[in-house]
Amino acid sequence: MALKSLNFTLLVVNLDSETLSELAEELNKRRLMAPEFFAQTPMVVNIVKTSLNIDFLQLQRTVEEHGFILTGITGKVSKEQKQQANEHSIAVLHGSTRQVIKAVPATQVSEQLEEIVVPAEETDDVVDIPPSFVVSDVKTKVHVGRVRSGQQIYAKECDLVINGDVGAGAEVIADGCIHVYGALRGKALAGAMGNTNAAIFCQTLQPELVSIAGVYKLSEALPENMWSTACSVSLDEQNMVFSSLNKI
Repeated sequence: MALKSLNFTLLVVNLDSETLSELAEELNKRRLMAPEFFAQTPMVVNIVKTSLNIDFLQLQRTVEEHGFILTGITGKVSKEQKQQANEHSIAVLHGSTRQVIKAVPATQVSEQLEEIVVPAEETDDVVDIPPSFVVSDVKTKVHVGRVRSGQQIYAKECDLVINGDVGAGAEVIADGCIHVYGALRGKALAGAMGNTNAAIFCQTLQPELVSIAGVYKLSEALPENMWSTACSVSLDEQNMVFSSLNKI
């Protein structure tokens, strides 16, 4: 049996506050938006500040209580924090990080999709991970026909094209963009793993919920002038932008 170093794509949550209630609130939002999608999802917590006094046992419980699996911690991890994490059997991941999505200003808790490279050797030094960017091939998943109530379609690491309506009670999820050539009446979650460049396009906007990289709006919060129109949904910083496709 040989030991190897492998690369994994994991969900990373940036934590820059000792108040775990904020983390719990954010995780609960994700779970409520798409329970089946986020169930038992591996997660890494990125420690933004070495000065944070973190209760690692409570951190682990908070993550697991919301249906996620704490794979480990990374970021600016001090020697003391590493020792405390090890006492609770929480892995400390060091090394380089290649960011797959566009960097955005940090909020109290924000999600990003990152590739964590775990080296063979460890260090006790504080690890500061600078962002870098990689370009990946564009992929698309196509579904032909109506997506009915209770159905969920997920396009992992690619765009999703629906050639038909998305019914009320249905969910369409993509790590990239979502294109609906029909009426969108269910839930649409683009940039599900944190891609803020993702967008949603549909011929008729009547959704229960639209979400991009965790920023979401329910039907009652949508602009009235965009309802039932051909529309695109995108992000400008952390603000959701609705644009008429008829004017493009």
